[in-house]
Amino acid sequence: MVSAPIPSPHAVVDNDRHHHHDHHTVAVDAAITPAATPDSDPVGVIEAALVRLVDDVGVLAEDDVVRAFSILKATDLPTYLRLRNAAKKANRDCSVTVLDKLVRAELSGSDDDASALDELVALARAQCQLHHDADRNAVAVIPMPSRREVWRVYSSGFEGWLRAAYWRAKEMGVPETMMKSALATLAAAGINDGDEIEVHVRAARCDDGYLIDLADEQWQAIHVTPQGWRVVNESPAYFTRTPSMRPLPMPAAHGDIGLLWQHVNIPANRRVMVLTWLLDCFRPDTPFPVLELVGEQGSAKSTTQSVLRSLIDPNKVMLRGRPKTVEDVFVAAANNWLVSYENLSGLTPEQQDAFCTLSTGGGFASRQLYTNGEEYVMETKRPVVLNGIAVVATRPDLIDRVIHIDLPTIPADARRDDADTHAGWARDQPTVFAGLLDLFSAALAILPTVKLTQKQRMADFERLGEAVARALGFAPGEFQQQYAELVRAGIDRALESNAVAQALDKFLADRILPINWQGTAGQLYDLLNTHSIPDRSSWPRSPKGLSDQLRRIAPAYRAKGIDITHLGHSREGALWRITPIRSSTATPPGIEGGIRYGAHRE
Repeated sequence: MVSAPIPSPHAVVDNDRHHHHDHHTVAVDAAITPAATPDSDPVGVIEAALVRLVDDVGVLAEDDVVRAFSILKATDLPTYLRLRNAAKKANRDCSVTVLDKLVRAELSGSDDDASALDELVALARAQCQLHHDADRNAVAVIPMPSRREVWRVYSSGFEGWLRAAYWRAKEMGVPETMMKSALATLAAAGINDGDEIEVHVRAARCDDGYLIDLADEQWQAIHVTPQGWRVVNESPAYFTRTPSMRPLPMPAAHGDIGLLWQHVNIPANRRVMVLTWLLDCFRPDTPFPVLELVGEQGSAKSTTQSVLRSLIDPNKVMLRGRPKTVEDVFVAAANNWLVSYENLSGLTPEQQDAFCTLSTGGGFASRQLYTNGEEYVMETKRPVVLNGIAVVATRPDLIDRVIHIDLPTIPADARRDDADTHAGWARDQPTVFAGLLDLFSAALAILPTVKLTQKQRMADFERLGEAVARALGFAPGEFQQQYAELVRAGIDRALESNAVAQALDKFLADRILPINWQGTAGQLYDLLNTHSIPDRSSWPRSPKGLSDQLRRIAPAYRAKGIDITHLGHSREGALWRITPIRSSTATPPGIEGGIRYGAHRE
């Protein structure tokens, strides 16, 4: 359909008045009155069409009628809507949806719109560099006199920048349909013509240390190395942002990590563990332990969690409620560096598995919306912090990755008002953040000298913790002892919440030492069934289910000195053996040390 230029609203109004609202012209001979055309009298064309529409639903698809509706939509939207509604009433069988599609095609095909779209795309390409990441998502790098911004092309940040740039250049707004077309064109250019770059959120590894995005208006970052830390105006890594991210504080000239303990309710014997977790959140090249804060009502769980998060990844919503689905967990991870949930009363096995995946890295896949076969994959690795009155990490796989902290109850006479708490933290946060960076640099300097003879599941965290403890003045091996104690306590929690483990403990307690049992899963199933268990809601329904449970709890029992081994299958069924092994000789943590960077013991 060939389109002539859309007339101005004044021309339409003038024509309207001339042809329809001057009642003195009705006496003019129809033979010499010029016929109404879409360009001269769009309202007249539509009104004539409405008369024929009563008997002919095809009227709305005629070229002149579509053209007339297009002119009105571009110049007189109220009249367009009134006449469109009149068409629906004139014949209920007509399709205004088809009309809408034809009008959109008419408008998008105009030369003015095409040239405006070309100008918008050209403006963007002239002022930014288009690239893509490993997943072929388009990325725009925008150099500016005082900073460099990095946005994903399909993001509200880039769209806002593009609208502002077009306004500065043309003093005109950008219609929504044109913006969508421009973003699609720019994304295609970045994917097909741009180089592949690595895009980071909040933290990145560099050759000699780590980079931390401050997420401030100047797009500055912190560069931390074993020699110290400094603020850099242009990061060597490409950091992008999400709409909910908030800036980290500009670190003070002199740091004091000891001030942190005035604002959080962390017991003295777990402070080094929490400091290590904070620093490990800035290391995207290693697995992340999950921090679990547990305490009864009045133990400042949420306040403590908010303060800790504000040192890692400040956000518009610092704490979130319980996720409803596994997909919710991964969506939160895609839009936040730190995944933070509060007041949890429990987690499903699938949600606990999702947190395990976030800890060590993995993804979630589902069918792409509006497609039949394509798959949408969210792959990520993120630090996680949870809190609740009761323990929420109950599955052995998650407990292996958890740093569990029991928060003591705060006496009524020691509680503070929220206003005083927020004001005090706003005052001390830059100093504490600087102290945290000082400790990070010192730990990185010590880290190459740390050698672990025995390693726990989260060995990278354990090694960093040993470096942090030495930087704080603790004796070598001190952190390992604390961490081993924490792991042993986690094993006990895992077995306490498992019905099979409760029955197995009773079965083993009734036997004469040394324990050396061997038999089929069916035989063991019958033996364990004779023991009373308060909660059998998770009790396996068959010997095969028992075998699955034994595989899950075997690592926990191995840490306790009991080996549960699957020996294969026989005619009678799966064979299992339960025998003692040499138990751990780890000693309780010491009481000396911690003389630097503030007091970390009482």
